[in-house]
Amino acid sequence: MFNAANETHFSLTLEDVEHDFKLLEFRGREAISQPYRFDLELVSERPDLDLQALLHKPAFLAFDPAGKGIHGLIHRIAQGESGKRLTRYRLTLVPQLAYLAHRTNQRIFQHLGVPQIIAQVLEEHGIQANAYRFQLGPVIYPPREYCVQYDESDLHFIQRLCEEEGIHYHFEHSTAGHALVFGDDQTSFARLGQPTAYLQDNGMTADEPVIKRFAVRVATRTSRVSRRDYDFEQPRLLMEAAYRAEPAQASNSQPDLEDYDYPGRFTERARGKHLSQRALERHRHGYRLAEGDSDQTGLVSGHLLEISDHPRREWNDLWLLTEVLHEGKQPQVLEESITSHVDTSDGFVQGYRNRFSATPWDIPFRPLLNHPKPKILGSQTAVVTGPAGEEIHCDEYGRVRVQFHWDRHGQADDKTSCWLRISSSWAGDRYGGIAIPRVGMEVLVTFLEGDPDQPLVTGC
Repeated sequence: MFNAANETHFSLTLEDVEHDFKLLEFRGREAISQPYRFDLELVSERPDLDLQALLHKPAFLAFDPAGKGIHGLIHRIAQGESGKRLTRYRLTLVPQLAYLAHRTNQRIFQHLGVPQIIAQVLEEHGIQANAYRFQLGPVIYPPREYCVQYDESDLHFIQRLCEEEGIHYHFEHSTAGHALVFGDDQTSFARLGQPTAYLQDNGMTADEPVIKRFAVRVATRTSRVSRRDYDFEQPRLLMEAAYRAEPAQASNSQPDLEDYDYPGRFTERARGKHLSQRALERHRHGYRLAEGDSDQTGLVSGHLLEISDHPRREWNDLWLLTEVLHEGKQPQVLEESITSHVDTSDGFVQGYRNRFSATPWDIPFRPLLNHPKPKILGSQTAVVTGPAGEEIHCDEYGRVRVQFHWDRHGQADDKTSCWLRISSSWAGDRYGGIAIPRVGMEVLVTFLEGDPDQPLVTGC
């Protein structure tokens, strides 16, 4: 692919920064629904660059002279050894989204859907509407009456919400910036340019970029999902939902493998059915997984790759790139023996290569549940709230609102928190008793299943 051994093909462009960086090598990983990271090693004739001034600067890493590459921010930079003329530097590029991992919060969102919550958090970090977009299908994401971010980073919180709803995200790159794209079906994944041919690696250099290895495996997956929940307003109604794999997705020999969970976090069966379907799609999207090696610099996760010339014809189709590992080396930028060491343990000494994972384009992608919801173990105290001047403030079920001590945004009024049910020592159908806590009283609050979104008053 790269013909002249003494020519450089990779480059790093920094906005509004004068530098003489030459890129020695880089390694990077990108995957759907994950922030990418690229580690670069460079050389410069200047041994006195201002490292702090370079931190957080936007940069574009070009994989080839045509300008294919990734855009990111300098998240980390370090100066290494200096030779007679050249000094080594190492830096890390990440998306702006990765910065959200450095802010942890405890707060409450009310009456907002997941897309609205995500947009609010992004814009708090300066990721404005021109740097992200939602390409969602016809599915309606209902407002969450009460959604708590509890002792988790903003990045963890956003990724958790996406995983709960089955929303994925990926990045689009240009020399001017990178855009964050959220989606929930295959229409949000752009198709790469021309098809890339398969040509088994024989040690020779091809005239055009090719896929040198392509292997596919299938694996056992869950075949159906069942969910159950409970609605205290309709205690006799059995809240259950289920979804089963289509016959085309499960062979006759497929065992009946069920994923059952309670609580399912729904009070309407249609919502339960939707969540069950998303859960099954999450289980089954990796049923058929392809892995390959190539020197095609245009491969980007969250995009559709078309393969051609494979002897197994059904594989000459579109594949969704779910993960790409990039690597590039150009030792020709070195001019001194003191800085000439390049790792050649695997025989790769120069050029560009990648390793990728992919799934069939028509199989819905759902992010795995890698970011669990925090649990609140034990109890907390809180103060009952209500409108100014009122002693008792409750709804038709005797529920009250409270101000948690950790809630910095609550105004201790009739809109603070959700309605909290109150436990009673004696209660039933048309009999029992209840003591409604007064406004200003301190109460003891526990959380059903440890869920921050399900508080319950257990004492006062």
